[in-house]
Amino acid sequence: MSRVTDFNERLGVRATRIFGSMWTTYGFFAYGFLPVIFPAWMATLLYWSNSVQLWSLPLLMVGQMVMGRAGERQARETHDAVMEERQLLLEDRELLRQELAEEQAQRKQLAELVASLVPAAAPE
Repeated sequence: MSRVTDFNERLGVRATRIFGSMWTTYGFFAYGFLPVIFPAWMATLLYWSNSVQLWSLPLLMVGQMVMGRAGERQARETHDAVMEERQLLLEDRELLRQELAEEQAQRKQLAELVASLVPAAAPE
């Protein structure tokens, strides 16, 4: 990644985090009341707010895109880990099935051995 792209992405993420804070919300809320306090400046304040929207919206979109990539990467890593664990569990289950089958065969052999050792009850 180039230094310019890295800088742009870091700036986008930082701006997104700042704009997403409650302090920014309070600031814009207070800014919304400035025309009430200074009615003569309403046109200038409206121009400034439009200017902020023009540069902040694309900047926020970049930040969201970068943060989304990080979330997708984390989700992919989690998915890979879960699938690996699933494969291990499937292998363990197959081993347990084999051991159970072997145990059942041994029980059958043991039962046959016991039956051959115990003399059949003689009829009286």
